[in-house]
Amino acid sequence: MGTSTDVLVVGAGPTGLTLACDLRRRGVDCTVVDRATTHHTRSRGKGLQPRSLEVFDDLGIAEAALAAGRTHHHVRLYSGGRLALDLDVPARPPQPGVPYPNLVVLPQWRTEQLLRTRLVELGGVVRLGQELVDLHQDDGVTATVTDGSTGTVERIRAAFVVGCDGGSSRVRTLVGIPMRGESHEEHFVLGDVRIEGLPADGPSYAWFDDDGYLAADPLDGSGTWQVQASVRPDTAGTLETASLELFRRLFAERDLGHARLSDATWLADFSPRVAIVDRYRAGRVLLAGDAAHVHSPAGGQGMNTGIQDAYNLGWKLDAVLRGRAGHALLDTYQEERRPVARAVLTSSDLGHSAFFSPHPVMTFLRNRVLVPALRLPVVLDRLLDGVAELDVGYRNSSLARELATMDLAGHGDAAGVVDHIRFRSGPRAGDRAPDAWGRDGDSGAPTRLFDLFRGTHLTLLLFDGSAPTGVGYRRMAETARRVRDALGDDVRTCVVVPADRRPDHLDDVAVLLDPHRDAHHRYTAAAESLYLVRPDGHIAFRSQPAAARPVLDYVNSVFRIHAPA
Repeated sequence: MGTSTDVLVVGAGPTGLTLACDLRRRGVDCTVVDRATTHHTRSRGKGLQPRSLEVFDDLGIAEAALAAGRTHHHVRLYSGGRLALDLDVPARPPQPGVPYPNLVVLPQWRTEQLLRTRLVELGGVVRLGQELVDLHQDDGVTATVTDGSTGTVERIRAAFVVGCDGGSSRVRTLVGIPMRGESHEEHFVLGDVRIEGLPADGPSYAWFDDDGYLAADPLDGSGTWQVQASVRPDTAGTLETASLELFRRLFAERDLGHARLSDATWLADFSPRVAIVDRYRAGRVLLAGDAAHVHSPAGGQGMNTGIQDAYNLGWKLDAVLRGRAGHALLDTYQEERRPVARAVLTSSDLGHSAFFSPHPVMTFLRNRVLVPALRLPVVLDRLLDGVAELDVGYRNSSLARELATMDLAGHGDAAGVVDHIRFRSGPRAGDRAPDAWGRDGDSGAPTRLFDLFRGTHLTLLLFDGSAPTGVGYRRMAETARRVRDALGDDVRTCVVVPADRRPDHLDDVAVLLDPHRDAHHRYTAAAESLYLVRPDGHIAFRSQPAAARPVLDYVNSVFRIHAPA
């Protein structure tokens, strides 16, 4: 028996589901298989970072994630039996350019449930109990999949296969891509248990002492907690595995006998590993998420990095499948995402050593320096911003280009020296494109740049600067028309106007009214300029002034489009 599809996604975790949702909304035929026979209910990666929430906004599930999760965080940390830190972190309100500033605590099974629901709305489905056993490549990929319950063998013909099947990836093994790294000596146990005697809607707890580490995090206010602990080998070198009895004893050893543990729905053991693949692509087979990189959970970035792998890859696969770009575009996936993964590996490894290393020096630094420093708001803000992944960008990517010219004589269309300096200080090609509030040029209703970005298209933002003119707006309209003619529905063009009403000369183009100049400020558009934003919310190209020819040259170099001169 055989079937065909455009993209076969192996693995139905957050990475695979994000990719499937992105592909399905683009009209790409996508098949998702997972060897598990049921959807799991494990908490696992339980934090959605702000950048992942922006991805979910684009996919249409950010509000559902916020409603299901927790953004107010309260942590009590004990060291040597004494309360060392009682930290209450209220949810931060939306900030200029950042609509989702908070970490959302949400069990991974619930995150996957939200993604599956969205996938079904988009016409997709997850095929459970389907195990990949073989791959063969030619001008496509033939995947052999067996049904775990019936033993039926199926051959699926796909244009591309993406392995999102975790740290022990079968896809990675079958295509022979090595993963290199090392494991930490520390061993951890974790699980989801019911706890009575601790407030179900109260703080998270962490205990550090000579016996190691123990933590408990409330998940949903119902009395279910995720518990974690470090375990050291006994005199014979034996490591005790995760069990309800082990967690009960660890709580009792810390004078927490009043906390009654029961109903363990998930128990697991792990030793953190820091490793990354040599390459993300082998022909028509690509890797994403834990299949490409694994690291310590310190900092809560593993699941989020995988989600953003998928978000980077989806639009590129679509462009290649539709003949809009050559296979070289897929090489930029590794070019952009592998450096991000390496940086996450480094930072999470440092965080792991800082908090979990049993070395006396590291213990001293944790207790006397790191923990006290968390009481300082500036330190806490830097820590939260550091793991939010809003600063992740691709400035060194071959897809990131910009052009700026100066008018030293003080006339003409080009920016002056001061304007040029301001433009240089703004978001660069490759950076995340910031959000900004404005009003719709037709209805006057409040809207955001993220509302313009949401969808499967590129977005062209055109600014006439702080001193707009009729001549400038006519030029903006002409630039918008030429780019629109070249890209059609693949681009959404918008002229950003620093006023409270639509000016003349822009009758046939979309307009964002920016009366408070929030967007102009975010994009340092003091003079005429343009920004081309990719479907994944990163700036592809920017130029000053906002001329059509440079942006069309860029489009022609990336996509298979003949744009008229």
